[in-house]
Amino acid sequence: PISAGAAPSRRGIGLSLRSQPAWASTGDDVPFGLSLRGDLTGLELRAVIHTYITTRAGFERATTGSRLGGVVGTTAVPTTTAGATTLTLPLQDPALPRAIERVRVPLPRGGRAGVFPIELEVRDPDTGERFASVVTFLTIVSPLSGGPAVAEPLRVAWVWPLADASPISPEGGPSATFTRSVAEGGRLARLAAALPGADGEPITLDADPATIRTWAQVAADSDTPTGFDRVRAAFGAQEHLESTFVPLDLPAFAASGLGDLANAEWATGTEAIRDATDTGTSTRVVRTARLDGPALADLRARGVTQVLVPSGSLVTNVVPNLTPARPFTLSGGTASLPAAQIDDGLSALFERPGSPALRAARLLGGLSVVALELPSQRRGLVVAGSRGWRPTTDALDDVLTGLRANPVLLPVSVANLFEDVPAERVNGRPLVRRAGDPGPRRLPVGAEALRATTGRLDAFRAFAGDGETTATATEHLLVSPSIRTTRQEGQAQLRAANATMDAFIAQVRAPVSRTLRVTSRRAEVPLSFQNDTGQALQVRLRLRSDRLEFPEGEDRIIDLPPNNTTVQITVVSRSSGSFPLTLSITSVDGRVLIERSRVTVRSSIVSGFGIALTVAAALFLIGWWLTHWRRSRRTPAEVVDP
Repeated sequence: PISAGAAPSRRGIGLSLRSQPAWASTGDDVPFGLSLRGDLTGLELRAVIHTYITTRAGFERATTGSRLGGVVGTTAVPTTTAGATTLTLPLQDPALPRAIERVRVPLPRGGRAGVFPIELEVRDPDTGERFASVVTFLTIVSPLSGGPAVAEPLRVAWVWPLADASPISPEGGPSATFTRSVAEGGRLARLAAALPGADGEPITLDADPATIRTWAQVAADSDTPTGFDRVRAAFGAQEHLESTFVPLDLPAFAASGLGDLANAEWATGTEAIRDATDTGTSTRVVRTARLDGPALADLRARGVTQVLVPSGSLVTNVVPNLTPARPFTLSGGTASLPAAQIDDGLSALFERPGSPALRAARLLGGLSVVALELPSQRRGLVVAGSRGWRPTTDALDDVLTGLRANPVLLPVSVANLFEDVPAERVNGRPLVRRAGDPGPRRLPVGAEALRATTGRLDAFRAFAGDGETTATATEHLLVSPSIRTTRQEGQAQLRAANATMDAFIAQVRAPVSRTLRVTSRRAEVPLSFQNDTGQALQVRLRLRSDRLEFPEGEDRIIDLPPNNTTVQITVVSRSSGSFPLTLSITSVDGRVLIERSRVTVRSSIVSGFGIALTVAAALFLIGWWLTHWRRSRRTPAEVVDP
């Protein structure tokens, strides 16, 4: 990259930083590994050392290549060949006689360390025209043999997010984007590859439980490496933050009264990490982007002990010109919790464009500037990647290497930062800061739809148990309100939760519409039920008919083993004829409607009165016929004369 004000390349010349140490002592030969490209004939490679940075604001300006300060020394070498090369910066040891070929670097008065901007450039030595340049940072300290560089190194808690925006597909299983992310060379695979480099150095994992669970499932089903073995090992060696199953807008949840769903999010988050990594909760610290009074009270009620909040979410009430670098009390309404801010500015530096070595140098340089603000006081800072950060393995390794044995920085876990760094005090009182207005609440799907599906899933669980279907529907429900999903994605996940339950319920079928014949007043009617779920179920059968009575009751509990079950229902017919029998099949508690069915009952029985009437009519006809026959025999036939 070319810094602000640099002349544009005229011959395709390029310069990038390949490697550098995070710090050096006066008297050292400091190597800067560089990559060059283009026609370099007649040009030189030069390092320009500017005066040390005195403020955080000055550092932030320097990262843009502007207002770098006065020049304290330079060194240059001819260069003619493109490719990898090394430019060595020879520093003068103040305790030794002055050497003209070495650069004398003045440290801050009364101090033993300083952070220096260094321009590395390709230029024409005759005209001074610059063709490519980059600004990096180097912490220079007095020889450590004369004592420590600072009385109190800055405690640095580095939070590594392990999260994917949409790990679970609405169609079920890992999403296509997630599968690519954990494949070799993918974003999450690169993060996993860097985890072993943190062995022996504390980092804090901010793992999305939905991502970790899905990653474990992909690893179990795949024959190709996914890096999850490194993730599992890191969970065993490093601390991790507590989290809901997916990241949520906590103020929106608190305002919408989604307590039952929130309970499930927290419980499933803990369960997913435990099952996938064989580790329990290592800390009760939560990282959240948005908080207000009700959300803070909810966290406190859940046993959360500390929170990490982005610096941009806080009302400013700290000492000007100094970086807030101590825990404080975060207050909202009547609730409060110990908190530490995530330094948004320094965290973002690591994600700005640049080579891996340059990204690392910016972050380490910025942290060192904060360390030298008050070098005799114990302070600590939290830096964290965004949930979608895309660092290379080399960039992560470079920062870890730079933190190791650093004279002004001390890597710690988040838990240790809260333990080791005293809380900020102002005028003898603990500093209390308030969260800024979180702005509009954001739920990708409506609160009413979330409540309805949560209630339905609770009823479904009571009916179907905690099997695979319930687990799948639960996952879709829990993923739907993630702040990292779009409205369309959230609604698709909610539909998937309901469709999963519907598909299971549809495998339980009641008798189809047909006609049943009964030939006596009291009879047994066979009803057949089909259960294709593969598991035994209990259902409630409700019978309704205006012309039938049910001696054993209209409601009954039926056990349905897998496959077909025939149940004999005793009925008493009030009359003959055809009439409907309505069947309702629900869960035992009545909250899940499985199916409604209707069959026709045709009764051919005759009542006692009808039989008597028929017999009487028959006797009357027989009597009339006998009387008529006798009369016809007594009367002689009339003779007609011819």
